[in-house]
Amino acid sequence: MTFTATKDLRRAGFPFRSGRLCLDFVATVAKRGMGDRELLTDPAALHTWLHVAELPAARRRVTSAGLTRVHELREAIHTLTRHHVDGRAPDPAAIEIINAAALAAPPPALLGSDAHTLLPPADAPLEGILAMLARDTIDLFGGPLRHRVRACIGHDCSLFFVDRSRPGNRRWCTMAACGEKASSATYRRRHPANRAG
Repeated sequence: MTFTATKDLRRAGFPFRSGRLCLDFVATVAKRGMGDRELLTDPAALHTWLHVAELPAARRRVTSAGLTRVHELREAIHTLTRHHVDGRAPDPAAIEIINAAALAAPPPALLGSDAHTLLPPADAPLEGILAMLARDTIDLFGGPLRHRVRACIGHDCSLFFVDRSRPGNRRWCTMAACGEKASSATYRRRHPANRAG
């Protein structure tokens, strides 16, 4: 399978700009609040996302019930993140879904032939893959980086990201995507085209 990595960090049409796997998972609904375009429309799309996210493939064919569990976990992570960014109290139902998913056994990392490289397994049960995503969420929000979770201020962006800048004042998911758009728009406002006349 071929995928492209462009300057705004898209792989096979999926954005990977958050700096954290669980937030990239949330980004599989594009333009939240501005059209809510579902990117994980079917098991084939999920298979593609798992591949470009460098996660194991689902060991068995993903059913519609499995895809529903994927969407349920993703929306719980979105709810947790949205409440956090907005300064609202966490939603207990979202936390319950994330914790329940984390209880499954995640697939183990394997040791590479060089004896220091960790390799993900080629495939895993869907529950184990969801456990990886849930545990990444728990690690993020239970750790020191929770204070660095932000929402991009790009006018047509709905992505969350982890601000790893030294001063902690990053405003865009990436400068290459939303930051450049904002800078260009500001420049055009300050330097309107000269009109003849």
